[in-house]
Amino acid sequence: MNKHSMAIAFAIIGFGVAGFATEFSGIGIILGLGIGAFVGYFVAGLTQAKGNLLQQDFVAMGNLAGKSLEEIKSKVGEPSAMSACKVAKTDKPGALYTWAKVPYSITLLFDEQNICLGVNQEITGK
Repeated sequence: MNKHSMAIAFAIIGFGVAGFATEFSGIGIILGLGIGAFVGYFVAGLTQAKGNLLQQDFVAMGNLAGKSLEEIKSKVGEPSAMSACKVAKTDKPGALYTWAKVPYSITLLFDEQNICLGVNQEITGK
């Protein structure tokens, strides 16, 4: 859910709560919509902050190729997902590790010694 959708959802909730609390007076409805929209944007900002921080951590590491899985995990934490794969260039076993926090996601390709070969996919959501 993007920040505008979340603001609209909270504004509708604010409308309903304020409407019932003030017997649907004009000022009550306006305040409910305004406060609801503000809370929606605030909550959306909080949920996106973790993803933005994760992205900044990866950017601060610079070139990821050649770094070990343990080195990357020590900087950015545990991955969200892992799946086995074959490295196309060598046809040897490898692994894809994904770190994801809304709105950011990055998947890195590792060889059989858990050395990063590079970025497989990166989604910024911006």
